[in-house]
Amino acid sequence: MPALGQHGGRDDHTGLVEMTETVWHGGEWQTARPLKIVHVGDFFFNLKKRAPGQFSVGGKLSNGLIRNGHHVIDFPYRDVARASGWFGSRKMGRHHLFKVLKEFLAFSAPDLLLLGHGYMIPPSVIDELRHQQQGMMVVQWNIDALFVDDNARDFAARHQVVDASFVSTAGPLVRKLVGSRGTVGFLPNPVDRSVERGQAFALSDTEADIFYSCGNPARLRTICGQDWHMDQFCEMLEEKLPPSMRFAYAGVRGQPYASGPPYAAMLEQSAMGLNISRRADHYLYSSDRLSQMIGNGQLVFMERQTGYDRLFSEQEMAFFSSMDELVELLTQYHKASSARREAARAGWQRYHALFNECAVADYLIGYTLGTLDEEAHSWRHLTQI
Repeated sequence: MPALGQHGGRDDHTGLVEMTETVWHGGEWQTARPLKIVHVGDFFFNLKKRAPGQFSVGGKLSNGLIRNGHHVIDFPYRDVARASGWFGSRKMGRHHLFKVLKEFLAFSAPDLLLLGHGYMIPPSVIDELRHQQQGMMVVQWNIDALFVDDNARDFAARHQVVDASFVSTAGPLVRKLVGSRGTVGFLPNPVDRSVERGQAFALSDTEADIFYSCGNPARLRTICGQDWHMDQFCEMLEEKLPPSMRFAYAGVRGQPYASGPPYAAMLEQSAMGLNISRRADHYLYSSDRLSQMIGNGQLVFMERQTGYDRLFSEQEMAFFSSMDELVELLTQYHKASSARREAARAGWQRYHALFNECAVADYLIGYTLGTLDEEAHSWRHLTQI
């Protein structure tokens, strides 16, 4: 296989990558063809929800890959399984899914198979696909928490049969989990201006001051060393914060879980957002709500222990190490709207510059192929695995 090289720049206004991949052939550099990529994952629609999952990481990654010039074919694996299973059951449609995927890869002959999560596709099937499609690279990405045993086990098992793995946790813990073989990289939660369309910092008055969304408030979250039921955590904040604070809740304090346009409206109309995952002690792990909140112009509050203070300054995000500090910062920015809007704008600009869909897609491909320049995506040197 000829050596690969890559040279690229970014338009500061659009965020699009100007990427030229080259191969050394015949004694000179020649422009390489774009990759054909079959992307297996969840995108902006699925049959179960029957509504756009409009902030889907899979959809944003496909957008970035396409905007970088690659030919991307989205393969919604859960829907393929549901469509063939009895009563719409994806579990009962698993074997049909495997058959369809094998047939489609044989027909399309992609350069790269990109697996998003892909829990339904076990390592044994991935291995069969590799043998069937000689020369096809296989890459997995995953944004699930590795402190959940099932997620960690499945991610590590698939890593043994792919060429590269990307996960939204960084640091040596990941390499220890998967072993010494293969390429492993940190996957930032991507933002996409065509998806995250709001600019809450630009509004003179938002509908809410603080946004928080939670899928299961009874599942304990460890915040500053203390375990919390999130209904009780939010109640505690309400008691300590000024009475003028307006809260936008989804899934907590008796409010229904939000998705689709109502959820987008909450993101776009809230001044500040609490980014609280189940734990903060896994380096750079965050749920993908981080990109949704900061991508829509909220000032994001998160624990320093996450390590994001190595990537963003105190003038771009609000970091706290104790409950008292969190309450103090929320109160301070609530009273100083100009300072809050300035910090939110700075965080929005930096996150969109570092982790937009084109940049993340460029990094994923370049890191897999080993073609990134030393200066490209300099943040990656702080995330070594």
